Amino acid sequence: MDPIDAYQRYERAWNEPANAAALLAEAWADDGVYADDDVPDGLVGVAALVAFIVATHAELPDFAVWADATPRLLAGRLAVRWAGAGGEPRTTVGGTDVIEFNADGRIARVTDVLDAS
Repeated sequence: MDPIDAYQRYERAWNEPANAAALLAEAWADDGVYADDDVPDGLVGVAALVAFIVATHAELPDFAVWADATPRLLAGRLAVRWAGAGGEPRTTVGGTDVIEFNADGRIARVTDVLDAS
């Protein structure tokens, strides 16, 4: 899978929680890891990431994320500056994802460095 295609499926999964499992099925490695400041030990696998996405949407209704800069591919890793917003009152968040890929192009690890609040 092309890294940009994998990233686009990952981003769509955050914006379409009801379809997140299907979107991640081809783009996320079976043992793929998501880690950020709130889950520094990481979440392993599609089911754990989907549960996290669904919980985020429960906490922040109408949550949406988008790349706010062109993703950059460096040494086989993709760096994506992103922004997001949702909830009532509206909460905004942002950060930078550093995405690593396995040999077949699926996402093996996302390290999400959240912006300081």
